[in-house]
Amino acid sequence: MVVSTLGSIASSREHFFTKKIPYAQAKRNAFSLIELIFAIVVMGITVVSLPVVMNSNDKGISATVIQEAIFGASAELNMILSYRWDENSLDEVVNPNGLSQVIETGDCENNATLINFRLRPGHIAQPLHRRCLDSNTTTVSVLGQDANDLDDIDDANTTAKSMFINDATTTTGYKTDYQSDLSITYSNMGGLVNANDAKLIEITVKDGTTVITKLRSYTLNIGEVDFYKKTY
Repeated sequence: MVVSTLGSIASSREHFFTKKIPYAQAKRNAFSLIELIFAIVVMGITVVSLPVVMNSNDKGISATVIQEAIFGASAELNMILSYRWDENSLDEVVNPNGLSQVIETGDCENNATLINFRLRPGHIAQPLHRRCLDSNTTTVSVLGQDANDLDDIDDANTTAKSMFINDATTTTGYKTDYQSDLSITYSNMGGLVNANDAKLIEITVKDGTTVITKLRSYTLNIGEVDFYKKTY
């Protein structure tokens, strides 16, 4: 009886170790240790790099706003350059709708018997070209706005002003109140021209007291040239 029982146990043990378990039953629905470690590493990298990404995005937005401010200053500069050179460049009484002409600064010809009368060196003695004003007593005006108008370059001379409409430093506005400071002065361009023959336009873009950039342009007392027109 004992022998028979031991034989049964041995037979069951052999059957247990030799029985093939189906693959579907052997497959486990769980993470392996290497997969778990890899997931933890990826999550750690993501958490660490998130502030860096957010900071980089914030710097990108700030750089875009600065570029927008520079473009605004450039547009303002180009607009000012479209005005006539000086309040006295045009005789509004004699020819209010005419072209700007050169203001006498000492080099316009005053001899009425010469072909280059009221011309300066470099002018072309032909109609519709640049020439000096008929009056040799007209001088350049004092810098600054005059007659409460905005028709010549130095009328635009202003102090610092905000560049954006919504300049509130909140989440709904800009983080910084960028300002433009416009300055217009007479310049001899390092001795190249007479002291009152050139104006220096300078626009400073700044963030509070920090200067972001400066845009400069010279404009000269050379008058305007007309074009030949045909009537049909």
